Amino acid sequence: MSMMMATRAARAVGVADNHLGRHQSRHRRCRGSRAVGAARGVARGGIRRVARVLASSDSGAETTSSGAPAKKPSDGLKPSLVVDLAKGTVKFAPKRRQRNGGELAKDAAVKRMTFEMKDKGNVTIAQLEEEDVDDATNLVMDLFFKVRPQDILAKNRLRGEQAKRVRMGLMDGVKVSEDRVLLAAKVGSVLVGIAEVSLPDGNRFGAEKLRPKAPADKPYLSDVAVSPTQRGRGIGRQLVYAAEQAMARMGHTVVYTHTKVDNDAAQALFEKSGYEEPAEVKASLTQAQIAQRSSKNNPFAKLGLVEVGHILLAKQISLDSTP
Repeated sequence: MSMMMATRAARAVGVADNHLGRHQSRHRRCRGSRAVGAARGVARGGIRRVARVLASSDSGAETTSSGAPAKKPSDGLKPSLVVDLAKGTVKFAPKRRQRNGGELAKDAAVKRMTFEMKDKGNVTIAQLEEEDVDDATNLVMDLFFKVRPQDILAKNRLRGEQAKRVRMGLMDGVKVSEDRVLLAAKVGSVLVGIAEVSLPDGNRFGAEKLRPKAPADKPYLSDVAVSPTQRGRGIGRQLVYAAEQAMARMGHTVVYTHTKVDNDAAQALFEKSGYEEPAEVKASLTQAQIAQRSSKNNPFAKLGLVEVGHILLAKQISLDSTP
């Protein structure tokens, strides 16, 4: 902020303090070329105290209103003033939260990407934002929420409880978590798909219990979901590709994921994207796991009464590889 802006701010304070007959012209002149402080302090209906911190330009010196040396402001976000001439007030503008190292690393890794879909429309993929959390919650619930036959009467209650947990988890991933990346696919302003990547040694929210087990020290891709009305347009493959590129920018060379044995659509998506079951994993399958795979068409499995098991897939990745 220039010296002229600082002077105007002080005058705005004086408007509210005229009836006190004091402080009208105090400390109007001060050395330096930039202001990074603010004036505030209200008592008995008027402003009694003006506290200003002025920072000099690169070649100037720092002073306070009394002429004493001022502390050099720390690097980073500078405080700014909000002047209300009608009310005669000056206050600090709300500060944006400083992003931490983990968030900055994700910002650098996840690039906003726009792809042409099979029908010539465009889809944009970027980090999931707070404003998209509700739509993402609904998408996850519509695609993944199921109840057992014996719980059908409690379906609405169970869905509501699960939706709260899903929303809380997504919001945590957007605002707090440093150990996962959440991606959103949009056509125009409409959310049409999401994907999640757990970073090495990060929380996998139960996926660590799936067998065969994915290595904990490698990125893990999960919850690739596309709205049913948008399927067949290549959005799923572009989400997978965007996730891979983000991991490659972080220096990773392989990504793992699981699909359920009876989820043919997911298996087709990942196979087309270049994922395979590692030979060493296939060789280590137990008899129970092999039996689970053979039961994929079991009617009890379709009702959720029999666990069909999972397939562990992996892909070697590199930066700017073909989607």
